[in-house]
Amino acid sequence: MNWSLSHPESHLMLTMSVVLFLGALAFVVPTIIAHRRRPVSDAAAWADLPRREEGAAWATDRVLRSVEASCTVARVGFPGFVRAVVGPTVRLDLASPTVAPPEPWQTTPDGRSWSAPMWALQAVPLGQTPSTQFATVVGLGSDQDGAVLVDLRRASGFVALDGDRTARAAVARRIVDQVRTDPWSVGTPVLTVGIRGGEFGAADAVSVGEAVAAVAADATPGLLVVHGVPGGSEGRELARLLERPGGRWAALSMSPDPLARWTLDCRRDGTFVSDEFGVVRWVDQLLSTVAAVPVEDDATVVEELRA
Repeated sequence: MNWSLSHPESHLMLTMSVVLFLGALAFVVPTIIAHRRRPVSDAAAWADLPRREEGAAWATDRVLRSVEASCTVARVGFPGFVRAVVGPTVRLDLASPTVAPPEPWQTTPDGRSWSAPMWALQAVPLGQTPSTQFATVVGLGSDQDGAVLVDLRRASGFVALDGDRTARAAVARRIVDQVRTDPWSVGTPVLTVGIRGGEFGAADAVSVGEAVAAVAADATPGLLVVHGVPGGSEGRELARLLERPGGRWAALSMSPDPLARWTLDCRRDGTFVSDEFGVVRWVDQLLSTVAAVPVEDDATVVEELRA
């Protein structure tokens, strides 16, 4: 049969062809999209097995102490940093602008970032007594420029973990592990509220009221880890205390919350995404010891805290 729009059979064949094409398209397109969105690997399943090299933390400690030492020698008040990226070049994103850095640092025109080559920092003489300046600094992983360090207390409020539950627990374990074992933060108290099953080892479990008292006293730097941001008057008071300028406590929530200052969207592929830090590979931050199998979260804990 010759094709012609004047024949009814031609109309029928055209209609059937269009229907078959659209049906194939409806199947193929979602399949392609689902395949492209699928995680490259389930890093959360094996991320806690490798153990970090002991020298890695000491190398970072040398960098942090050189920051403080260079400022001390030049009598420059160091404003602290929100983020540091440690690679062949060390970059500090400062807590407040400073346009006159000491040697060997260079600054951006607005004074918000300092940078120096790693080799130059190795030549900076170190002071004899390390301070508690970096007691709440932790490595969150790495990006394309190097290892990403963050001072959690600079959030001036809660840092919340969102996304996959297993990935959130893995990120939280890395943060607590570093505060306990890194040379610049060892001895920093870690308090937990609503964390069950010894997920972070022998942590000091306290009530919300006791956490408020510790943060209010601000006697030493510290890390508070909560299952979820507490509700009620005590929770509001805790949030207010964390916002105080110069406060030395950092707070981590293992659940998302609208009151959080920073939110890390944790993913099973070994990355997290946040507005503040972009895409970071949390899987690159190894634990100091092989972690035990984590206890599953109990969703009722959040409701208990908010009661």
